Amino acid sequence: MRTFIAGLYPIGYDTGFGGPRVRQLEFFFDFSSPFAYLAATQVVPLSRRTGVQLVLRPLLLGALFRAVGQVDVPIAAMSEVKRQYTLRDLGRWSRWWGVPLVWPVAFPLRTVLPLRVFLGQPTPERMLTLFRAAWAEGEDIGQAGVLAGLGVAAEELAAADQQRAPLIEATAFAEAAGVFGVPSFRVDGGEVIWGQDRLDMVERACRGERVEP
Repeated sequence: MRTFIAGLYPIGYDTGFGGPRVRQLEFFFDFSSPFAYLAATQVVPLSRRTGVQLVLRPLLLGALFRAVGQVDVPIAAMSEVKRQYTLRDLGRWSRWWGVPLVWPVAFPLRTVLPLRVFLGQPTPERMLTLFRAAWAEGEDIGQAGVLAGLGVAAEELAAADQQRAPLIEATAFAEAAGVFGVPSFRVDGGEVIWGQDRLDMVERACRGERVEP
């Protein structure tokens, strides 16, 4: 399988021949996850602080879950006590990071269309726009009209189907990399680190510290 890169976000590096090696931080995400939203609000400044190149790797989480034998909506399969704890924990983390968190009007979110739209313009700015619309404003970003209201041009929506194969490929890439949930991270192709609550570990890895067993 060829390497798939949805988007590169260079952080002021000399990438010329003979220049310093550019370290890379891969960020695996789907807009359907509130945990991935929380991570997305932090990963760009983290990459700037540590001087790594951020590689955005979207994937279709439902397809990945089916491939690895996970239920489609894990929070719905939790016991009531665990589900309530998870919801409270999301609130704690949103306050910790200082970002709003609003449950979207449509859950689980259908993210095939916004993921395809993102693949047509895979920038950190668009990623954050889509995440914030879903999880800070509660919008149903699976609707074309909502995406249009977010500045997605009509021609982009019309061309979204062209990203069907790239989205399948991106999801397969994540599975092959060992990703089983989002958000997940890899530094320089190392071991997958899963969870927005491990961003401190991700930052240490970006700074060259050993975090793997």
